[in-house]
Parts: sequence; C-alpha cells; structure tokens
Amino acid sequence: MIKYSEQKYAANTIEVNYVEGPDNGPPMVLIHGLGSRWTAWDPVIDQFAEKWHVYAVDLRGHGDSGRVPGGYGFVDYPTDILDFLRDVVGQPAYLVGHSLGAITSVGICAVAPDLVAAAALEDPPLHVDVAPQFQIVLDIRNKNLNVNDTAVELRKADAEASDSAIARRAIAVTKADSGVWESAVAGRLARGWDPEVVLAAADVPMLLLQASPDMGGVLADTDATRAADLLPKGRYVRWDDVGHGMHDAQPERFLQLVNAFFGKVLRPR
Repeated sequence: MIKYSEQKYAANTIEVNYVEGPDNGPPMVLIHGLGSRWTAWDPVIDQFAEKWHVYAVDLRGHGDSGRVPGGYGFVDYPTDILDFLRDVVGQPAYLVGHSLGAITSVGICAVAPDLVAAAALEDPPLHVDVAPQFQIVLDIRNKNLNVNDTAVELRKADAEASDSAIARRAIAVTKADSGVWESAVAGRLARGWDPEVVLAAADVPMLLLQASPDMGGVLADTDATRAADLLPKGRYVRWDDVGHGMHDAQPERFLQLVNAFFGKVLRPR
C-alpha cells in the first residue's frame, strides 16, 4: 500500500495543501478540477506512484488550501502552483490536470515552460459555458450541509456516478469555498483568459485528451481541433465512449496513455 504524507506549503498568496508519495521516479504533479480536491485522483494515484514521485495538490479555494476571495479565475489558479513547482518540486515536473486542473497546467506551461517536462490535459474547458451543474452544486454548497446530506443532494443531481465518486465529491464540496462556483456562474472564471494565446505559448510536450461531448465532455470538437493545431509539441487523443471524468471512468486506459506519452518524453531526457 502506497503511503502519502499530507503537508502545507506557504506560497506567496496562500498555503497550498498537498500530498506527496514516495520518490519512485521523476516528479508528477496531479491537479484536480473545479470543486474537487486531491482525492479526485484516487482511481489512479497509487498506480502512478509506483513509478513516479507523485504530488497531488489542492488548488486555492479547494480542499485544505487557503482561500482567495475574488481570485478564482483561470488566470489566477496557476499562481500558487508555480511557487509550489519552484520551491517544493525543484525540477521540471510532469503535470496531469483534469478540467480546471488542465487549464491551470497549460497556464503554467505558457508562462514557465522551464518548470514543466510535459503535461497531460484531461478534457480542459477551453471555452467556458456555464454548466448547469455549477449552479446546482453552488446551491447545495450554500446550504452548508454535513457530508452525508451533501452526498444525498449530489446523488439526486447525478444518478450515474459511482458511490465512491459521490462520497469523494461530497467531502470536496463541503470543504471548498463557495466562491469557486460563484466565479463560474457569474462569468468571472474565464475573465482575461485567451486560450489561443496561452496554448500557442505552451512550448512543452503536451497530451490533449478530449472526452465525448455527447457524454458530458466539456471540450467541443472544434475547440479540440484548434487547440491541437496551436500546441507546438502536442498530441491529441479523443475518446468517444467516455464523459468528462476520463481518469475516473477508465483508470487503466488513462494510466496507460499518460504513462506512454510521458515515457516518450523521458527517454531523450
């Protein structure tokens, strides 16, 4: 059984909560999606930790990391993780980001490519539409329910998710600042964010993973094709049979693809 140590790192703006696994290889940093926390990676973290030195962070406003009222935009989230990469990881890392975590990852790659060896972007919402789920979850969060009652409400809104996913999500929702959803609902999440500029500047090897839009994926086909063209060192893969939570729905397939892509980057280094 893999053991992780949970720690706090004092970034310039907030304390970043994170877990660290054993030093079994190059550094890999896992970055979760909006409204989640580091445990979102439970389906794959142990397998990654067998061959990587895994770190899994809580983004600002999420989990046990610090709050930044009014600072929950796509352009804000990379700030603390840039500090973390410089001070804690200390060498070029392999980033794996889901949704908001993927947006955060590509933002890091654009402004500090020297801190990143390669990145895997899991279904990033490059052009944000306010998903109905954001308002639903915000309404649940604003009730200030306990974890069990939050899980009941989340189950009403999502009949398809596994029990383990609902349980993880309920804890994450009760821990998160309601401002992270308010920013999305109010249209502030993508303020100042230009995906084409950011993608074109992200000069590191990058795996772009698209889930099926027909099954809840948030990356549209036209956006995915355009993003693939813009990424200087990118590879684009589309899964037609999986929704937004790709690593949760098919963890073995996700692990195989990410490890294979990163493995190709490792050899020449």
